[in-house]
Amino acid sequence: LTEETAVAKGIRRISALTRGAAAKAVAEGTEFEGKTSSLESINPDETPDLDKQAGALRKDLDAAELSAALKAELRARIEAVQKKGIEAKKRLLAGRVDKVLNTVTADVEEALAAGKKTLVLNLDIGADSKASQKVIKAVQKIAPELAFMGISEEEVGSGGKILCFTIVPASVQESGLKANEWLKDVLDSVGGRGGGKPGNAQGQAPNCSDVDAVIAKAESFVNDAIAVA
Repeated sequence: LTEETAVAKGIRRISALTRGAAAKAVAEGTEFEGKTSSLESINPDETPDLDKQAGALRKDLDAAELSAALKAELRARIEAVQKKGIEAKKRLLAGRVDKVLNTVTADVEEALAAGKKTLVLNLDIGADSKASQKVIKAVQKIAPELAFMGISEEEVGSGGKILCFTIVPASVQESGLKANEWLKDVLDSVGGRGGGKPGNAQGQAPNCSDVDAVIAKAESFVNDAIAVA
C-alpha cells in the first residue's frame, strides 16, 4: 500500500502496487531505510548542516513511491534528526556569539582609544537578529556615543544571506549620519532591504559574494555623510 487519502466524509482511497512495481517500491523503501539510518548516526554537534541534509532527504522521501506505513515511519525519524540538527546549530551559534562579544568589546575599546565616532565590524553571528541585539547592547554599554554597524553572513564564505544592523546615537546624528539612511545605502548595494529609524535600523540581503566590499561601502557612506554635514 503506497497511499491512503480521504476523498470525502467516510470515504478513503487506497492505492497499491503489485508485481514488478511492488518489488521496486520495496527496494526503494529499503534504500531510504539505509539513508535514514546513516543520517541518524551523524553527530549533530560536528555537522552544522545536518538539518539541511535531513530536509533534503525528507523532500526526496516525500517524492518517492514506497510503503505508506514505512514512509510515515521514516518521515518521523528524519524529522527527529532535523530537530536535533537545529538544536545543535543553536548551541553552536550561542558559542559563536560569546566569542564575538569578546571580540566586539576589544574592537570598541580600541576605537574609543583612537577617538573614533563610528565603527563597522564583520561579525560571525549568522543571520540571528537576537544575537545582533546582544551585540548592540554590548556596544551601547561600552560606548554609548559610538555609531556602530555590524555585518554578518548566515554562513561564512557561502555568498548567501547577510544580516546588517546599526545604531547611531543622537550626538552622531547631529553630524549628519542617520541609521536608516546608512543601512539603506549599504543594503541597496547588494539587493537587500531593511528599515528603521535615524537611531537604529536592521535588514538583510539574500545574497552577498563580497562582504569586504559591503564593509567598504558602509565606511565610505559614513565618511561622506559626516563630511557633508
